[in-house]
Amino acid sequence: MPQSKGLRADPGPRGDVQSWTILDVQMAAMTAGIDKSRLLSDVLIQFPGEPPRVPDVTILEEGTAEPYSYEDALAAIEIASAPEVKVRQYARFGVPSYLIIDPFLGKCTLLTRPKGDTYASRDDYAYGETITLRLTDGSTVDIPTNQFKRKS
Repeated sequence: MPQSKGLRADPGPRGDVQSWTILDVQMAAMTAGIDKSRLLSDVLIQFPGEPPRVPDVTILEEGTAEPYSYEDALAAIEIASAPEVKVRQYARFGVPSYLIIDPFLGKCTLLTRPKGDTYASRDDYAYGETITLRLTDGSTVDIPTNQFKRKS
């Protein structure tokens, strides 16, 4: 069966904690005034000459449309998925913010200011703290982590 353009071919099973966390992040973004049309979950983001990525949540620039590119992404958010290759790729292509949420450890890592194959700024948060995403379009998204569920 053909896949819709931009959708992950086989997302595989998603756990309940990951699903709830994705929803919590999307709700925080909408509470901050980000229109739901700018929020994607499990949708393909193109990187020329490199494998596409499918962040758990992507916050897009206003007015973007399929096919989505790294240039459209203001933030990529992953739930317990932080292989170094993604960090290097997102930084190399200038994705301004990369948030990694780890429900196994109950912590989050916010990477900002891409520089080469890395990010110049790293902030760590424990569950219970509020993460503030300052997007390059001037928007601010506060993500309270006090309701995030842990995974054992």
